Order: sequence, then structure tokens, then C-alpha cells
Amino acid sequence: MTKVLLTAGLLFLRAAGPGHAQSVENVMDQFASYWASGDASSIAGLAAENGITLDLDRKHTGPLRERQAAAVLRNLFEQRETIQVRRAAPQIVGGQPQRAFGEITWMMQPRGTTIPERVTVFVAWILQKDRWRITEIRLKS
Repeated sequence: MTKVLLTAGLLFLRAAGPGHAQSVENVMDQFASYWASGDASSIAGLAAENGITLDLDRKHTGPLRERQAAAVLRNLFEQRETIQVRRAAPQIVGGQPQRAFGEITWMMQPRGTTIPERVTVFVAWILQKDRWRITEIRLKS
């Protein structure tokens, strides 16, 4: 089993190597997984070179560098409990450098409550050095 996983990982690294841009679908899956687990550091690690702009709880900040973005996202996740995350199909919109937009539906509830809420998380991407990077995250209830 370990050998199969190792082989699959090596094939993925080869496919995503220099000159081969990772797919926006794969990076959105990765983002959705990080969001579902409340992994603020990994989300912030996907930041564009110029940082991430965050529009959370009607508070617009940024662009923020990786550490600051992680702190803001960590605070967001500490106040909410994730119930479910679902990814919608991302859209590449073109441009130079290329840009894409994606979204996830985040079913969550504020900690200390039992009332679930549905939030749409919009994500703006830019292709930098063959990697899709986040430029903006925006929440809409």
C-alpha cells in the first residue's frame, strides 16, 4: 500500500513539475480540504506573492502576508465549527498572468450555538510560476 501511495505521489510531482502548471481543479480540492479541516496555515501557504486580501465577516483587510493571513483565518476557524464543505467547479477567466475563480459552500455553526449557517467562500487565483496562488478570499452569507 505504501509503495502504491509513493508511486502515485511521484507521478503527481512529475506532472506538476517545472513547465507544467497544476490544475485549478486540483488546487481548489486542496483548498477545500484545508478549509474543511480549519488549516489556516496551509491556506495562507497558498498566498500569491503579493499576499492575500481577505473579506471576512464584512471586514476587508489586505493584502496580507502569509503569517498575518494565517492569524486572521485561524481566528475565523476558532469561532466556527465546520459541518460540511462542498466545492463548485472553478472557472479560468484568462488574462496574463492567468486568473481563475472558485467557490466552496461552507456549512458551519458559530461555536456555542446549534444553528447551522451556509456561507459561500469565493476564492480568486492567479497563476504564478506554474502554480495557482490565492489573491483573495471573500465570504458571503
